Amino acid sequence: MKNSGLLALTFLLSLAGCGEAPPEPQRPDWVLQTRVAFFEADGKTPRTAPKEDLRLWMPFVVGDIYGDPNEGELADATLKPDLSFSLDLNKSREKLGKALVPTRFSQKWMSIEPAEARVARVSPFVMPADGIVPVGVCEWLDTDTGDKLMLVYVDRPARIRGEIVYEGRNLRFDIDSKEAGYLWIRQPDGSGEYRVAPWPGRVLLAVMPNP
Repeated sequence: MKNSGLLALTFLLSLAGCGEAPPEPQRPDWVLQTRVAFFEADGKTPRTAPKEDLRLWMPFVVGDIYGDPNEGELADATLKPDLSFSLDLNKSREKLGKALVPTRFSQKWMSIEPAEARVARVSPFVMPADGIVPVGVCEWLDTDTGDKLMLVYVDRPARIRGEIVYEGRNLRFDIDSKEAGYLWIRQPDGSGEYRVAPWPGRVLLAVMPNP
């Protein structure tokens, strides 16, 4: 009788769990082991880091890939004394799914297909430990190629298109994501094309002087 009761309880518990969605698979490449580095405005010439204690702030821009952050931090990133840090993007995925809003590009020459696709961008800042004014402009850099990158999220396969002449530069967006998730976007230095970059082996968070 005891065994029969145990089997029945196990069966009922299994039924109760049938309605639960399976957890999202963890992506090892979504765990960034990186560091903050300081550069001159060219993004190539190293400069001395401030002597004051610093901290990271990793908010998101949702519904666009440009503009000020409109969503808070969704994954913790603590800056160590040697300026290294770890960012686990897996931990942000569930929270980000709830925070996403319809895509409304502030740059009207940009478009997304399908129109229902939702986007976000990780918008990092480095600030004094006891202050709120950024110590510079932050850009992700591929340490192997030197390319400037944007870290963007899309909630489904999508295409972002756009073309403009800005300050004498011919800029074209040709971003094609084959699946939902995070992707790196290569930013051209001058005229050129914004497109999906291979997932870099190594990135760092570069801080250039404020304009």
